[in-house]
Amino acid sequence: MIFSLSKLTGHAGTRFGWAIIKDKVLYDKVLNYIYLANAGISKDTQLRVLKVLKLAMKADEKPFFEFAYNQMSDRWNRLTSIFSKSTRFSIQRRHPLHCNFFHQTRQPSPAYAWVRCERQEDNDCAVVLKAGKIIGQSGSTFSAKDRYARLSLIKSQDDFELLMQRLTELVSLENHNIEMI
Repeated sequence: MIFSLSKLTGHAGTRFGWAIIKDKVLYDKVLNYIYLANAGISKDTQLRVLKVLKLAMKADEKPFFEFAYNQMSDRWNRLTSIFSKSTRFSIQRRHPLHCNFFHQTRQPSPAYAWVRCERQEDNDCAVVLKAGKIIGQSGSTFSAKDRYARLSLIKSQDDFELLMQRLTELVSLENHNIEMI
């Protein structure tokens, strides 16, 4: 399980994260990598992260990970709502899974959404999204077909709102009716 401060709090400029790794061999490899790459994380950033974490836990009085799950779950609900109105685009289906961390069945809320362009003529979904002023990564970057594009959902709230606005406009153009979600 990998965690990042930006996913939990929206502080995308802070490059700080952590992981829970059960495999000892993999853990040793990651530890070695972090040791070598740690020079890139300044002490100032580490102190800033500590302050942000303290505020995130204090301000909301909710468990830290529950806050993160609720944020991402809300984003996924909004994203799903937009794409449910489209025949041109679709996103991956998510099925409830048992979460060992929360000890309950929950809907996954991944950090990235895979968008599929359904029209035959839309061969490169990232290009189609870019025409709508939406930045996505081509599927071929991740060994998938370019009919797919990956959207990041780990953004600041303002950037996420802008993404929602642009996706709404793109889907509304397809349906010839402009409405805001």
